[in-house]
Amino acid sequence: MLLILGYSIMKKTQNSLIFVLICSCFFSFSQENDFQTWNSVKLRKKVYKRTVLSLKQGLRLRENSTLISQNFTDVKLQHRIKKTDVEISLGYRLKDDYSLSFNREFAHRYYFDVSYKYKYRRILISLRDRFQIQGNQNFFNSLFRNKIGLSYNIRKTSLDPFLSFEYFLDLNEDKINKLRYTAGFSYDLYKNLVIDLFYRVQNTINVGNRKNIYILGTSLSYKL
Repeated sequence: MLLILGYSIMKKTQNSLIFVLICSCFFSFSQENDFQTWNSVKLRKKVYKRTVLSLKQGLRLRENSTLISQNFTDVKLQHRIKKTDVEISLGYRLKDDYSLSFNREFAHRYYFDVSYKYKYRRILISLRDRFQIQGNQNFFNSLFRNKIGLSYNIRKTSLDPFLSFEYFLDLNEDKINKLRYTAGFSYDLYKNLVIDLFYRVQNTINVGNRKNIYILGTSLSYKL
């Protein structure tokens, strides 16, 4: 059963990625650019056997990292299905978005994840499907997000370089509107304390105001 599930997920993702990579060849015209920094801190706590509760606080800066773009609080409950490498998650995020004129707007995000990991020696392949609803009291939109990641543990170290690719499918309009390419590394600073440092390129496509965002990010994660 697990092999069938894993194969179906990987087959679905492979077909989706081929389609998205073809589409990505056509989004390089008339776009704005911005450099941003994204930083976050996460606390993780095992609450029952294969179930983990996490709390994440994040801050993002825009306009060449000179203005606050967003801060958020994210709560997620994650559970690994017994005798499998499949995990399911339920999450909620409260976002505080800032416009260029410093107006603030709160938004809510609810999401459900199904993820699968496959490890071969020092190589780890991860797949994640996310169904997401986000918005405020006036408007909510629905997204499907698919992410594939690849990491490698360098022998005799706790350094794990990684790569990932993700696309965003707007379910309201039935079209892909965002792509993310990420490269970075994960490193164990101390026991139960991990830092991620990454560089990300985010492309907005199939919308009127298309934009390329170049992101330098850090993430600290501590396991209680």
